[in-house]
Amino acid sequence: MNRSLVAVAAREWRSGELLEWDEHCAEIVNAHVRGEFGSPEEFSLRMEAERFALDKGFTQLVAFQNVRDVDRHEHQIRACLKVARELGGRALLADEVGLGKTIEAGLILKEYLLRQLVRRALILVPVSLLVQWKEELWNKFMLEATVASGPKDWDKGAIVIASIDSAKSAKNREKVRQETFDILIVDEAHRLRNHKTLAWKFVHSLDVKYVLLLTATPVQNDLRELFNLVTILKPGTLGTYRSFRKQFMVRGDRRLAKNTHSLSRLLSEVMIRTSRSQAEVPFTKRVVQNIAFRLSESERLLYDSVAALVRELLSSKQTEIERQWYFTLLVLQKEIGSSSFAALRTLERICSSARYRAARGRFEELHEMAKNIEFNSKCDGLLSLLEQKKEKVIVFTQFKSTLDYLRSVLEKRGESVSVFHGNLSPGEKEGAIASFKRTGHVLLSTEAGGEGRNLQFCRRVVNYDLPWNPMRIEQRIGRVHRLGQKQDIHIFNFTTEDTVEAYVLEILHKKINMFELVVGEMDLILGSMEDKRSFEEMVFHIWAMSRNNEEAKRRFSSFGSRLLYAKKRYEKVKDLDKSIFDVETGREPG
Repeated sequence: MNRSLVAVAAREWRSGELLEWDEHCAEIVNAHVRGEFGSPEEFSLRMEAERFALDKGFTQLVAFQNVRDVDRHEHQIRACLKVARELGGRALLADEVGLGKTIEAGLILKEYLLRQLVRRALILVPVSLLVQWKEELWNKFMLEATVASGPKDWDKGAIVIASIDSAKSAKNREKVRQETFDILIVDEAHRLRNHKTLAWKFVHSLDVKYVLLLTATPVQNDLRELFNLVTILKPGTLGTYRSFRKQFMVRGDRRLAKNTHSLSRLLSEVMIRTSRSQAEVPFTKRVVQNIAFRLSESERLLYDSVAALVRELLSSKQTEIERQWYFTLLVLQKEIGSSSFAALRTLERICSSARYRAARGRFEELHEMAKNIEFNSKCDGLLSLLEQKKEKVIVFTQFKSTLDYLRSVLEKRGESVSVFHGNLSPGEKEGAIASFKRTGHVLLSTEAGGEGRNLQFCRRVVNYDLPWNPMRIEQRIGRVHRLGQKQDIHIFNFTTEDTVEAYVLEILHKKINMFELVVGEMDLILGSMEDKRSFEEMVFHIWAMSRNNEEAKRRFSSFGSRLLYAKKRYEKVKDLDKSIFDVETGREPG
């Protein structure tokens, strides 16, 4: 039984109307029969105790004394204080995209931990955000979290992060319910909009004192979705669904709200939403330059030979071959898009392994071709860029072998180079950043190195290779282009003609203008595609199943149209939420 006490819709009762009977009513009555509710006197004492616990000392946030690399923004401070002082720690954080809802949730969590109001926390996020949440909690809030997947993981540590699909699965859900968590945080909470789904029922069933639901788009198709989210937090705030529908939903169009000022007053008891204009935080521009290079003859031959073998092996009807090769070939295809040096190590491993006998001869040929390539065509472009202006620049690559190659070339030319990657110790990482900030010209960084680091003192980014996952690109840019950046930033995307990366960049840049999106919008667009495969898997499938580059180009164009449709769907949802929640600028629909 959820600890939130349910406010019965007294208006309907007094007016003589019958209360709507639904599953929530049944739950309340059954709990009453079981004796789970206390007396009115006990309730009053409990509420008074809650107020004392929350109000005492909540004039300022002590969390800021115990975080690192977290800027102070007034809209975030106001949100955190309101959650703690007025909303009882149960809130829908619905700031517009890019205003830092994750930071708000992290500050609230840290505050409660420091004040000993919380001992254990459960954080449910999409699987694509698991690593990001874990690293953000550590890098910004010095909070160590455990990523849970199996039944034995849920009692490990004070903070547990999991995907909602894993938590609600048959093997885990009873174990999760048995654990004692004091606070629940759900990111991308619009995924709980349907009260008939297992995800909604699971979250609603959790016995947790404090709950934070994070979403920039609480309503996507129907105002019932808003009612369902509020029901998780504070059942009864919006009355019964029958009264909510009658008072706030436009007949004939379930997406439109009426009496929006009255609705806004009720929502103020459970929701915090700040628009970008209200935040009064400057947002600088992204200046993007896409630079395409032509591979040398030997590089072209190697790239095309790798692509041909990848397609041949994955188009085989023998499923055991597909399973054996899939991940290795995916990595190899990504590596060859970065540099021959990145692909060389994987080719060496394949040739020395007993697992890959079926195509050993072909891979040995590719290995010899890669060994004979001594220079990467994109490197000329990087050297030219560095000569143009002696301003700090971060060069991102996915692979350490490419990083090592670039470091060797740049240091031979006398460049001041710092390197940052996942194999460095914490002390070495801090030293690399300090050196780059103080006297460095170039920072070479892998994805693992860039996570969670604030590099706002730099405003130029080179994507030396391009991840197939747009969120990885966004995370790279987010190291310098984040809330509080005061300068426009310059992004240089390097690709080579007729490669996977070139096709991916074309659909991201030309179809949906990815680099003009606000931080966080890309993830919402991908979420509206309603495809269970990751973006990376969809890209690799298109490439591997195409007989040649011309067919791949057509397939990627079609994929781009799907992506554009998803963007338009997201924009409709964004406009809908603005019409409902930003009442100071909107009219009340009739």
